[in-house]
Amino acid sequence: MRFATFALFSLVSGVFAGGCGPDHGNAKCAQNECCSQHGLCGTNVNDCDAATCLKAFSGHSSSCKPSTPTTLARSTKQDVSPARTFPTAVPEIDVCGHAQGGVTCPGAGADGYFYRCCSSAGHCGPKNTIQDQNLYCGDGCQAGFGKCDHMKKPADPVAEKGVSDEGETCGPIVNKKCGNELCCSGSNFCGTGDDFCTASNWCQSKWGRCD
Repeated sequence: MRFATFALFSLVSGVFAGGCGPDHGNAKCAQNECCSQHGLCGTNVNDCDAATCLKAFSGHSSSCKPSTPTTLARSTKQDVSPARTFPTAVPEIDVCGHAQGGVTCPGAGADGYFYRCCSSAGHCGPKNTIQDQNLYCGDGCQAGFGKCDHMKKPADPVAEKGVSDEGETCGPIVNKKCGNELCCSGSNFCGTGDDFCTASNWCQSKWGRCD
């Protein structure tokens, strides 16, 4: 009888467990609850498994609590530290998020504007100044795997533009145009064909030819 009662209690607890994480509107669990890899709040061993739980969406008093940067309390010298710099090369990473092994978008270019947000579909962006940043940073943005904000688009670099060949990177991140009548794709590579030269793929006319 005791076993049946315990089993029934466990079942009811599972049914009424709160949802959390990217699949539940980026909801966070209560203070003492962990967000499991399946997007459910709870306190059992499976929910709080450090290897799989979603720290960004777990409660601050849980065993899967989000890590807190220690640099904030170390000293007042933090106030005069150099501003964070971001890659000036097109990131090799494109996919991100929980479904992609917890990969985080790195940010690139001026103020980290590019490749900073992880979209609901698990892609980093915006990749250029043509794309609407809300595609990546708006509804469904995965807050635990990059930023989910709105930034002013950066101005084009003022330095003289370099020139890239087929298969090489282009665009505002690297400040290079495509030579030889090549197109600069929305993903910042030089080439030809629809994947590079059409507006539907965000061909960048400032950085190469577009059809």
